[in-house]
Amino acid sequence: MMCEITHAGIPVSKQRESPESDMIGLEEIKAAVPQLDGKVNLPGLEAPVEVYRDRYGIPHIRAASESDAFFAQGFVTAQDQLWHMEYDRLRGSGRWAEVVGPSALEQDKMMRKFRLEASARADYQAGGERTQRMMDRYAEGVNAFIETCPVLPVEYQLAGMSPEPWQPWDGLVIYKVRHIFMGVFESKVWRTKVAQEVGPEKTAQLFPGYAAGQLQILPPGTSYEGPIADGLEELSRGMAALAVLNGSDGGSNSWALSGSRTATGMPLLAGDSHRALDTPTVYYQNHLSCPEFDVVGLSFPGMPAFPHFGHNPWVAWCVTHLGADYQDLYVENFKKDDSGYYKYKDQWRRAEVYQETIKVKGGDDVPIKVWVTQHGPVISGNPEQGSGIAFRYTATDEGSVWPDGLWEMLLAKNSEELIEASREWVDPCNNLVFVDTDGNFGHLCRGQVPIRSKDNGWLPAPGWDGDHEWQGYIPFEDMPKAVNPEEGYIVTCNNRPVGNDYPYYISTDFTPGFRAQRVTKRLLSLDRPTAADMAIVHGERVSVPAQSYLGIMARVEPRDKASALAKKKLLTWDGQMDAARVEPTIYSALRDSLLHKVLKHNLGDELSGMARNPDGRGLSQFLARFKVMMASMIARDDRTFLPPGKDWPEMVADGLADAVATLKQRLGDDLEEWRWDKLHQARPTHTLSAVFPELADLLNPPPIPMNGDGDTPLAGSYSTANFATVTSLSVARYVYDPS
Repeated sequence: MMCEITHAGIPVSKQRESPESDMIGLEEIKAAVPQLDGKVNLPGLEAPVEVYRDRYGIPHIRAASESDAFFAQGFVTAQDQLWHMEYDRLRGSGRWAEVVGPSALEQDKMMRKFRLEASARADYQAGGERTQRMMDRYAEGVNAFIETCPVLPVEYQLAGMSPEPWQPWDGLVIYKVRHIFMGVFESKVWRTKVAQEVGPEKTAQLFPGYAAGQLQILPPGTSYEGPIADGLEELSRGMAALAVLNGSDGGSNSWALSGSRTATGMPLLAGDSHRALDTPTVYYQNHLSCPEFDVVGLSFPGMPAFPHFGHNPWVAWCVTHLGADYQDLYVENFKKDDSGYYKYKDQWRRAEVYQETIKVKGGDDVPIKVWVTQHGPVISGNPEQGSGIAFRYTATDEGSVWPDGLWEMLLAKNSEELIEASREWVDPCNNLVFVDTDGNFGHLCRGQVPIRSKDNGWLPAPGWDGDHEWQGYIPFEDMPKAVNPEEGYIVTCNNRPVGNDYPYYISTDFTPGFRAQRVTKRLLSLDRPTAADMAIVHGERVSVPAQSYLGIMARVEPRDKASALAKKKLLTWDGQMDAARVEPTIYSALRDSLLHKVLKHNLGDELSGMARNPDGRGLSQFLARFKVMMASMIARDDRTFLPPGKDWPEMVADGLADAVATLKQRLGDDLEEWRWDKLHQARPTHTLSAVFPELADLLNPPPIPMNGDGDTPLAGSYSTANFATVTSLSVARYVYDPS
């Protein structure tokens, strides 16, 4: 059958050439652009399909059946993002070393241990007939592009490879690899390292949980009243289990506004998704229309439907990350003379053991052995030496029918049907926020959260005693939910969803409520806003922590003349993280310097060095929360974490002196030249630019100066490992107006 493609024309910017390399150049890139207009004969279509690309290049698909719609979605996504899909498929399957060589070997070993491909196959098999048909047809569309396109993306030429046929479950591999590290298991690994170094009492002080006074999601506008979960009891119990390890290694905004508060009398839904910076971005905007549904939204390249953001003629939906705890670690004891057995309740149980081979480009094949206990795959430790850490994760625990919800969401005629489509949702746990054309708006925490001991939330639990097993999941009917709350609005910013009276444990790891505070204040300041007015909230860049630091500056005695000038700047600043100002640069350098001084005193050289160069989500989350705690301690003059004889004004003075010295080295002696946009830049990196550094200028997009930071709604997070270089930002902004 015929696929007719029309194109409104994409603005073309001048390409940058790379004189250092003769491997590929501008001509090869141009030659690899697929056919975006005219007619294409594609085997597998049941009827003609029309694809119209608007002036932004966004494809709008019109098909005569649901089957052909998903086929066409796979085809056009492959046209635009086949290499992006390939990258996620290979790394999710533990095969990236086949492309880039030994540098990816350790990554591949870990991914093989997670067994994401096996989990994806299990989910595909568990899905209903309509779900499997959706996955099958999408894969057939991808393969139709692979088979008919005369020139594949240039990355295949660089990598010296050809794409394998796309499998129906490959999209599920992609979805899982995109979300496995959004869980909290890395936080438990970091807590383990800290607990082993400084003991449970000190660790409990360093990991105090969600602070009282921070905004929670439900009821809207209320603050968490505590108590702060210090975890001391759980940490103490966990230390006994850790003795057998012997050194084993181991953000977004959304808001909904009631029609009673808007200009049209209908609700508004808006927000933005904060993700790591990909090239290209993680989401793919497209429009899918057939007799069964008509949806515009953001999909994941390689996977059908619109799981996170979209709207049909009746309902619009979006998500933020809930931050729930749905990943547990278990310490397993294996038989010393036969690692095929592990202990559980004084009996030896047989583990599943898989022999796999990792192929390495330019190197020898590497055999790997993977153990799986009743708690999941062993991801750390060495069972052959008697111990290991098993990883239990809702998304890989067993085959699930959750993909059925992908197409059910597309058919929803109202909020109630959208909620019901999320009944079997597993991972990641989201704050699902929605509006409909009946005038409803609401919020649902969707996803599976295990019911088990709170001990599991802090450290790896003993796998042998049977006291830390999952006892099912929080019932769907009991998940936090609000439809048309009387407050007339909902704000979610990865902050705590409910108060201490909620009967189930959700997590100890929530994002501080600063972004929620600023979004709420800005949103409620608007008088009968329209959809266009939501840009005001999107652009909010006042940092609440920055304002809290300014309160102590008057008591700081500068160490030198440059510090005095910097102090003077900060004393007249309002906390706006504007790219064109110098105050955000001074404040950020000061805070980072102070952070590392305090951590070094409390954690020692090794752990504070790890904190200075965080390599995972767990450490990054800890640093974000510790910065909040430090600001609070400054405000109430709590010197618990300070060296003996030191007070906060002295520590801030020392931090300011170090910050000024660092900025002089980076930006010169003239303080007026220390603009935030000179350092605070997003630097997108192509998946192959590290392998082919001579092509980096050609493959990588140019740097982008950014406002904001990690505490502002206009997001621009950065790692302390590379000061001010943006690592996470808003990758999509949206407003849905059902009027």
